Amino acid sequence: LYRFVFSNNGNIIGKPKCLQPTVFLGRGRLEIGQNNVFGYNPSPYFYSGSCHVEARTDDAIIVFGKNNHFNNNFVVIAEHGKIEIGSDCLIGWNVSVCNSDFHPIRVAERHNASQRSKDVKIGNNVFIGSNVTILKGVSIGDNAVIASGSVVKDDVDENTIVMGNPAVFYKKIEG
Repeated sequence: LYRFVFSNNGNIIGKPKCLQPTVFLGRGRLEIGQNNVFGYNPSPYFYSGSCHVEARTDDAIIVFGKNNHFNNNFVVIAEHGKIEIGSDCLIGWNVSVCNSDFHPIRVAERHNASQRSKDVKIGNNVFIGSNVTILKGVSIGDNAVIASGSVVKDDVDENTIVMGNPAVFYKKIEG
């Protein structure tokens, strides 16, 4: 069982269970509810990777509800603003959630840090497959399923399955 592999963040509220090395960084605030588990054995990348949680700037906030399980190599970065992950979520390996593009698109501006951030919200009881990317400004409703390999750039309604790049509606979840 790992503790914080590295933490330069003095604003951590709560204590996660880290089965894989997990890095907590940034000047912002991290709120971690009860029974959040980072890493899973036996799953790919358990011995060769790490999880990365970063509230990069003073005004960045990352909030984890309770009873979430984050598989190996989970990455979440809030540049500014907020990323919120509800409770009872299952998240596959190599999943990344970011609320910024981090660099401008225009060539002359690319080396200037600071992009506009847009909050991300993931509801309760969400199941996110492996190799998923969730982009800035996205809201995912309760009980949704994000299929493996998807890139989520638009909001996802509750009780639905989305898939693809970009992720699109697949079907409604019954009962």
